Order: sequence, then structure tokens, then C-alpha cells
Amino acid sequence: MAAELLPQQPMAPDAKQRSLSRAHLDAPALLDYLGKLRREVDAELAPQFPEFSGKPYPLGRCREIRDAVYDRLVADIHQPRCATSLALLSFIRAGGIGRKIWGVLRESYFQNAMQFGTFYVDVANDTVNPAKPRIEILPLKKSGMVPVSDFFHFARIAESYWNCDTFANTEFPGIAALFPIICVNRVGAGISLAPGSDQMIAMTRLRNFRPSLDFLQSAPSPPEPVRHELARRRKACEHELMKTVCDPVVAVERAIGDLNYKSDTYYASCVSAFREFAALSKNRVDPRHENDIHSGSKTRRKWP
Repeated sequence: MAAELLPQQPMAPDAKQRSLSRAHLDAPALLDYLGKLRREVDAELAPQFPEFSGKPYPLGRCREIRDAVYDRLVADIHQPRCATSLALLSFIRAGGIGRKIWGVLRESYFQNAMQFGTFYVDVANDTVNPAKPRIEILPLKKSGMVPVSDFFHFARIAESYWNCDTFANTEFPGIAALFPIICVNRVGAGISLAPGSDQMIAMTRLRNFRPSLDFLQSAPSPPEPVRHELARRRKACEHELMKTVCDPVVAVERAIGDLNYKSDTYYASCVSAFREFAALSKNRVDPRHENDIHSGSKTRRKWP
């Protein structure tokens, strides 16, 4: 539903987007143009991120590459340097969609990409398999990119993509309305709270925390060794919300009754508590940064 469109949700193109895409966007030219921007970005990012979990750049750097190309693209369109950037400027000014998107690709993994009108654009196509082309452009409807529908969908993809087990967040009920999932690595037994994603948090807030409540009511509780480890971490937490001990379902029902899904103060407090937990984790740099989570608005360059 249009009313539920989330900040980075893929948008089904309507007749206007189809018309504008036909009039302004040429896929081969766009591929060449984005390839040039990607090469410029690689020259900057490769020295900054030479490896990720022991793997060489660009592996594992999907979001960083997408964001850097996007920022360079927006700056370029403000001062067009070629026919393609001029065409993109005309497309955007006529009402064309040009935006970051995040979701699930082919029911296999979380994906950071971009959408221009009817096109799905992946400027980091080689960050899982370096043998693939750097850039992939497809009709959105053929790309296999879909929004994450709920926390069950998120957990299902996380388990296969991240090689982890997921459980209801029974241990930190104070923030379970926004972070209803506990993820436990199958290798190394690292533990994290999820989702680390404003996209998913926006989804549950928009739906009055109902998705969080549904997950907490149905997902399994973590096993005793995990609960024991999280109790140990709770003692090290200073944030008041992390010290709450009660039934998480009751806690979320209370948050719903208090209309906390409307409260930016509640959101910011939960995010602060989440960050404290992440800082106490053994994995201080969490690779599961699906898409950014932050405690306030960010200043971004806008399209012309």
C-alpha cells in the first residue's frame, strides 16, 4: 500500500515511471556511466577497506559502495558532465524515481541497490562473487528484489544468509518493540540484536509495533546458554531500558498502549540502548549493518 511506503522500499513503477523511463533512461548508457563512477569510488574505498573478515575488497562492501556511488551520482547530476547525467537530471526533474533501495534479493540475501524508474540498479554486484560484473541493471520486476515483509521474513533470510539462528528477544524486553530478534552465529557463537536497520524499525512503527508483537509471540525463546550470556551482558549495561526484566510481550503491549510507535524520543532511547549493547559485544564492528540505523535525521544531498 502506498501509505506504507518505507524510506528505502522498492517502488512498483506506475504508468508515469514507465513513460519517463522510456523517454529518458538508456540502460547501456547508464551502465557505462555508472561503471565510470564505480571505478572512481573503488579508487577511494579500496585503500580505506582493504579487507572484510579476511576477504579482499570489494567483498562484503555492498552498502559502502552503493552509498558512495549514490553520493557521487547526486553531486554529478547537480553539475552534469555528460549526456547520461543530463538525461538523469531531466528524468528526476520530470518526476522520475531515483533512490536508494534495500530489501531481499531472490529470497536469498539482503541487498542494497538503487532504483531509477523501472530499473533496478546494483552498483556493487561483485561484492559477493568477484567474478560477476561490477554493475547490474535489470527491470525491477525481473530483478527479484522485494521488500522485507515482516520480522519472520527478516529472520528467515538472516538465518540462511548470515548462517545464524534467530530467537525472540526475551532478554531485553525494554527494547523488544524495535529489536525483537536475537541472532546467534552458528560459527563462533557471536550474539547480536536485530534488526540493525531503520527500514525494519520504520516498518514496525508504521504498523503500531504489531510485527514485533507477532514475532515475540511466535518465535522460539533462546536456549539457556544464550540466556546466561545475555544476562551477563545485561549486568554490564547502564542504560535503563537494558535493565528491564519482564515478559517481552507484555512490554510491547504496554508500548503499544502508550503509543510509543509515534514517539521519536522512545525511538532514540531504544537506539541508544541498542548501541550500548553492540559496544559491549565481542564483535564491536558488526558486519550486519543491513542499512543504516541512527538516532536522528541525517543531512543528505538532494536531487536537483
